Amino acid sequence: MTDQAENLRKIMRSRDLDKETIMSTEDKAKVIAISSGKGGVGKTNFAVNFSVSLKRLGYEVVIIDADLGLSNIEILTGINVSNRISDIIYSDKDIFEIMNKGPEGIKIISGGSGLKELNLLKNENFSRLIKEIEKLQVSSDYIIIDTGAGISSSVIDFIMTSNEVIVICTPDPTSLMDSYTLIKSIVYTGFNGKIKVVCNMVKDRKEGIEIFDRLYNAANNFLKIQIEYLGYIEKNDLVNYAVRNQTPFIVSHPNNSISKRINIIAMDYLGKGVIEEKEKTSFAQRILEVFFKRGD
Repeated sequence: MTDQAENLRKIMRSRDLDKETIMSTEDKAKVIAISSGKGGVGKTNFAVNFSVSLKRLGYEVVIIDADLGLSNIEILTGINVSNRISDIIYSDKDIFEIMNKGPEGIKIISGGSGLKELNLLKNENFSRLIKEIEKLQVSSDYIIIDTGAGISSSVIDFIMTSNEVIVICTPDPTSLMDSYTLIKSIVYTGFNGKIKVVCNMVKDRKEGIEIFDRLYNAANNFLKIQIEYLGYIEKNDLVNYAVRNQTPFIVSHPNNSISKRINIIAMDYLGKGVIEEKEKTSFAQRILEVFFKRGD
C-alpha cells in the first residue's frame, strides 16, 4: 500500500497536516475512489451496486459517501440513518458508531445532508476524518469512497487518499472531456495509483470500447500514462426504477442484464474475469447467474 501512503503524504504537505494522519503501509483494506468528471453519469449508482457485488463475493465492504451534504447513498439504498459523517467532528463519535448496515450487509458511512458537512473539509476536520477512516482498515477488505463529481479540492484529496480510482464516464462528449480533465488533475497532483475506467450508459460493448479508446489515447499521448479499461454498462431503464424504489438494482433484479454486467465488472476487478461471447451466454456467465441469484 505504499502508493496510498505516498499520496497521503502529498496531501498532508499541501494541507500542512500532521504526520500521524498518514495511513499505515501495512493496511489490510484497499481504498478505491469512485469518481467522475461531471455529475449525472451514474457514479453513485455504480458505487453502491459494485459494493454489493463485492460483498456477495465474500469481501467486507464499507462505502463512504464523500459527496458531502447530499446524502445520495442514503437515498439510493433507502436506509434511515441516525448518525452521519459530521458526527465524528461535531459529536465526537467514533467511525464505527456512525456506521450503518446497508443492502446485502455492506456498511455505509453517510455523507449527511446540510451545510455543516461541508465544513468537514477544513484542514483540522479532514485530518480527523482521515484518522477515523484508517480505523476501518482492520475490519474491511475494500473501502469504497464515493467522491463528488468534478475536480474540486475535496474530490482530489479523497482520490489522493486512495490506492486507486475508478472513473465513470458516458458517451456524452462533455463527460469524456471532463473525465480527461479529472485524470489530468490527479496526475498533476501526484497521484500514482491505478486509474481504471467504466464506460456507463453505452449502447453496447463496441461503443464502450470506443469511448475508452478515446480517453486512453488522450491520457497516453498528453499525460504519458496508461489507464485501464474495467468494463462497460449499457443504458438500462431499470436504473431509474431502482432509484425511485430506493433499492439497488442488483438487489431487486439480480438476473437483469445490468446486474450481470456489474457482477462481471466486479469479477474482472478481482482478477476473476469472465470471457464474454457476443450473443451466447458462456459457462462462466451461467455460473455467475447461479452464484448471484437472489430471485427477482
